[in-house]
Amino acid sequence: MGGQEPGALDVKGDVVATRGNESMRDLRELFLSRGSPEVSGVRDVITASWRRALENRVDAERPEPVYVPDRDEESLLAHSATPVLANLSEELAGHPAAILLTDANGLVIDRLCTDRALVSGLDRVSLAPGYSYAEESVGTNGIGTAVECQKSVLVSGFEHFNGVLTGFECAGAPIVHPVRGHLVGVLDLTSWADASGPLLLTLARTTAKRIEEAMLASTGARELSLFREYLAACQRGSGAVLAVNHDVVMVNSHAEERYDVTDRSALITHATDLAGSAKPATVLADLPSGISARLEYRPVYSGDALAGGVFRVKNQTAARRASARADLQLPGTAGTSPQWRQACAAADASFAAGRWLALSGEPGTGKTSMARAIALRHGRRQVVLDCRTAGDHDVWLPALAEEVLCSDPPVVLFQHVEALAGNSLPVLSELFTAWQNGAPHGAPAWVVATVGGEPADSAAQGAVPAFFARKIEVPPLRHRIEDVQRLVPHLLARRSGSRRLSASDACVRQLMRLPWPGNVRQLDEVLAAAAHSVRSGVLDVADLPAECRTFARRRLTKLETIERDAILRSLAANRGSKERAARDLGMSRATIYRKIRAFGIVDETW
Repeated sequence: MGGQEPGALDVKGDVVATRGNESMRDLRELFLSRGSPEVSGVRDVITASWRRALENRVDAERPEPVYVPDRDEESLLAHSATPVLANLSEELAGHPAAILLTDANGLVIDRLCTDRALVSGLDRVSLAPGYSYAEESVGTNGIGTAVECQKSVLVSGFEHFNGVLTGFECAGAPIVHPVRGHLVGVLDLTSWADASGPLLLTLARTTAKRIEEAMLASTGARELSLFREYLAACQRGSGAVLAVNHDVVMVNSHAEERYDVTDRSALITHATDLAGSAKPATVLADLPSGISARLEYRPVYSGDALAGGVFRVKNQTAARRASARADLQLPGTAGTSPQWRQACAAADASFAAGRWLALSGEPGTGKTSMARAIALRHGRRQVVLDCRTAGDHDVWLPALAEEVLCSDPPVVLFQHVEALAGNSLPVLSELFTAWQNGAPHGAPAWVVATVGGEPADSAAQGAVPAFFARKIEVPPLRHRIEDVQRLVPHLLARRSGSRRLSASDACVRQLMRLPWPGNVRQLDEVLAAAAHSVRSGVLDVADLPAECRTFARRRLTKLETIERDAILRSLAANRGSKERAARDLGMSRATIYRKIRAFGIVDETW
């Protein structure tokens, strides 16, 4: 990279001719003195960045890069970029140029530089691994501005917002995920402002493309393996086939013809839940149209790495199954989604037909509530046995048999039947056989069991389920997220007692953004906690627990969780004022803005 006279840069494209470092210095000082966006002679991309720096109240003399100790050095980006950066470092040996790799937030992951003077200069401004050069904390620079604009940009000399950075020239080029298409990082080349040449930005762009190609080579082998298995599955039959991993969804023409957009979306949701499993599996999915579909999953590997899975989809029942009862509303429950209504209708039909029923599904989905509601709907007394805490069967089994022998036979509900083990299994099987083969007056009106996990005893795998003629999966809350709108007032009415509590629209919208791994039970616990502390008649986002007032797509560390909760409390105490909250927490306004974005704190929180 040849040297040039200061300010003599003249490159086409994103970089327009500057009028010399001294001229740009005067324009920068004019902008800062006026605080005005109207300064002619400054490129639009720089002017826009300066405006953002003013809005974020970035210090114009000293940068405030934030240090983050737990950067991801094992990511696909870092792994793919390592050989590319090593080769470039060899090519630049002897030139005063530093190579920097950052993540999508401007956090420096790696830095390579052989020039000692430049390394010392970069260390003085903390342009080093672990420090964030996002615009909100540093102002205009090749890294942060490339992140903000998501396009290549050269920032030279006094185009930097911070005075201590004006001695540098930096070219930042975004790195885009080759499959997903989102920003994953920035490749930045930094040199002295008077030592770089016109090819600095071109070299940064070229290197970024080489990193993207390396990422594609790493992910491409996985996608290629998945694609081959998908094609093979399509060729082996004429049915509907899906192939899914975290980056790719493939659907053949048969699936598009057989299922409408809503059903395909539901199929993909079910497939995504299974796609990370290392073992073949078969699941039943109740689709919005009323179709009950069977998904046969087979994992696909690329070498030793799981590449995703291929699904063959077959219909179990015709569309609009139990359509006459699809509008069934069970007492004490809430939900209008097709998946919930179909499960309720099928369970009620099982009672009407006198067929014993097993309700399966994740913990907290409402299996027990559904069974109780059906018994209540038909005016039947209920006898509930929690198999996890039943204790010695010599005690509870005779008592249960005695409870059933009456003129008003009850509905018997076995909760967590998978917890049964040992010598309880054969004696329970004997009781079940007696009930099913004996006189009606000596048997329950209906028997239903809930199954929430793997059997504690392998003998229970076939011994108990054999007595249940029908098995229905109760859908998790994330598969029927629209039901949150009905569940919130329903659960609040149960929790609020004599008080009349409701939730604001903003509160419900925030609750619908969350994944709810604990399902309805978790939602109920969240609302109970909020209702306990609320003083008004309306719950708002600020009344929710801290973990429900954000939407982060990654699991936060314990330290980050503490920091997030502190920011939420300070924002609430200061009625949403970021400036006052930052002052109370001892951080800059720019830093609190960055953390609000990073933690996914929504504006409606306060």
